[in-house]
Amino acid sequence: MAIVVADTGLDRLAEAKERKHRMERAQRRQEQLRSRIRENERLIFELELKLQSEQEDVDKLTRMSLANLFHTLLRSKDEQLELERQEALAAALKLQEARDAEERMKGEVISLGDELTACGSADRDYERLLREKEELLRHSSAYANELAAMDADIADKSLLAKEIREALSAGRSVLLSLEDASNSLEKAENWGNWDLWGGGGMISTHMKHEHVDDAKRSIGSVNHMMRTFRDELADLERNVDIHVDISGMLKFGDYWFDGLITDWVVQKRINNAQDQTLDALHQVRTIVNRLQSEYTSAESVLAGLQSNRVHWIETSKAE
Repeated sequence: MAIVVADTGLDRLAEAKERKHRMERAQRRQEQLRSRIRENERLIFELELKLQSEQEDVDKLTRMSLANLFHTLLRSKDEQLELERQEALAAALKLQEARDAEERMKGEVISLGDELTACGSADRDYERLLREKEELLRHSSAYANELAAMDADIADKSLLAKEIREALSAGRSVLLSLEDASNSLEKAENWGNWDLWGGGGMISTHMKHEHVDDAKRSIGSVNHMMRTFRDELADLERNVDIHVDISGMLKFGDYWFDGLITDWVVQKRINNAQDQTLDALHQVRTIVNRLQSEYTSAESVLAGLQSNRVHWIETSKAE
């Protein structure tokens, strides 16, 4: 049995869409105006302070003081007073302009509120009519297959975007821990260099290993989170093989056999650990940047498909 979508139904949907568009435009304009009003209020406050300062300058020149005598010697008091009055007047005019602008913007906000009230529940009406139209098309032999194909395509693209987003989130977590580890190793390197230059001792050795321990904890987190990252990449048919090991740092020997040779060996291992960490950072950052680009593209494609689907529903006529 053919299903007919009456022209009156199309007209109601188009009218609801137009009201929804006006409502959204009014909401955006209201928010812009409220933001400008907040900025204008800060400007008014600054201008009030400036006007107060200018008025104080005028008041000073109308009273006898050493400052008046100074101005009289360098420039006539009347000239200086006129200058100060002009500056005070300019500040007062700017303040009045700002207050007038605020009143106009507040009036426009009120007018937009009236327009929003007139639009009523335009967004809900539009969504309801769109769903009704979609159901009619879904049960139409002429349009059901096309709608199902669009839905399947959107579902596939949605799943792809979701998998990329999950991989991206896991990669960012790995990246943060790697950055923490690299920062800790950089500090350990600095304290180690202080040891090698002969300015260290037990304090610098302790600080060096404090940062090494911080790096170990971060690397432990990295290796743990890498498993999640690998799993997420596997869903995208990708793979990554990154592992950083900084467990062997000769901590005991560095404390009890402190000396140039031991310090040099430990420093060498810290440097190697930093090299590994920086290499892993580069690899993960490259993957994360690529995933971010792919996610942005996938979201754009998905938004386009969804927009096309809505337009197709709005303009289709089943007979």
